Amino acid sequence: MLSKNTTITIGSKFITLLANFLIVVITTQILGSAGRGEIALVIANISLITILNSILCGSTIAFHSPKLSRDLLLVISLGGAALFSLFGSVIFSLMFSFKYFQPLFVISFQISLTNAISMYWLGKNNIKWYNILTLINPVLVLIYLLIIYFIFKLKTIDACFSAYSFGLGTALIVGVSGLTRSGKFQWPDFELADFKKIFAYGLNNELNYFIQFLNYRLSYYFIAKWLGLSQLGVFSIVVSISEAAWIISRSMSAVHFSNVLNSRDQLSSHNATTIFSRQSLWISLLFLGIGVIIPKSLYQYVFGAEFGSVKTFILYLIPGIIAIAVSNLYGHYFAGIGKLKILRDKSLIGLGATLLLLPLLITKYQLPGVCIALNVSYLFSSLYLFYSFRKEGKLLSTRSF
Repeated sequence: MLSKNTTITIGSKFITLLANFLIVVITTQILGSAGRGEIALVIANISLITILNSILCGSTIAFHSPKLSRDLLLVISLGGAALFSLFGSVIFSLMFSFKYFQPLFVISFQISLTNAISMYWLGKNNIKWYNILTLINPVLVLIYLLIIYFIFKLKTIDACFSAYSFGLGTALIVGVSGLTRSGKFQWPDFELADFKKIFAYGLNNELNYFIQFLNYRLSYYFIAKWLGLSQLGVFSIVVSISEAAWIISRSMSAVHFSNVLNSRDQLSSHNATTIFSRQSLWISLLFLGIGVIIPKSLYQYVFGAEFGSVKTFILYLIPGIIAIAVSNLYGHYFAGIGKLKILRDKSLIGLGATLLLLPLLITKYQLPGVCIALNVSYLFSSLYLFYSFRKEGKLLSTRSF
């Protein structure tokens, strides 16, 4: 049986998934595969900037929220978000001759601050506020997108990024209002030792996320360069649908991560990880099965005639997607107990496979080759996590006797 918090989190994630799906459908129908490909490339760059920001705004906030003051964590995350968003936006906007500097900076800054607030609530085991902030982000973006496209008749890529800015900005206001209810803000006493702890955990954890992001999205840059934005638009739809299966494991992982942070019984946390991973396996298989049985004609009806191959590529990606759906639980367990070296090594294994196979296979087999490279990367990294988790279990069992 899934816990109440897990069930509610999965429900909120499904609504999030639906909102994101509708955003993809609307932008694809209006802008076509090439326009969708350009949006996907910019969003990928924003994701890289937010990973950089998460050194001071991500899981390190959750990890330290039971130990350090709320206001200290939030002041540090605010400064980090401003500094890293500016730096990352300058670097990545060079790819577009500074055409997209404003959305890169504004959106990454908003996402990072909202993420810092939601991570604070997750670390405090306040799943309600964590779910609220996770849920309203895409829902508000969707609402603004509908208003801009269908009421004001602005059907451009810039209009899409404006919808993201308005939606995320509104979500950030909600997040700040929630914090004010938990207590009045007071300027914190700043100690260098506390900053070093926050930064050290964040750097090690986000290094793993950065490497893992490359495993997930490096293919976008290869496709854009060698196959074109139109093919990238098609593949981004494949990825959006396939990775939707991760909604189960990510929901379980978020709740489980919070539980591990607030638990003193490591063996119990380890056993719970095993149960969660099995549940994630079967539910994710069911979810992907639905995606596979949907007829090709329906994908073409929803996204357009250019997207008839989506179903085939979803089928190709199933092994790797399922492997990540299960290993996500192992990864959050290790993050919760602070063993970040295992996560880094896992990501490096996956990235090594990606860098070796992707250039070879994309030129010869195009998108099917990309799917093969991703599958190998996902499977190898997941197997390493599984091996490390089993090894950890044996050590804990020995200690309990």
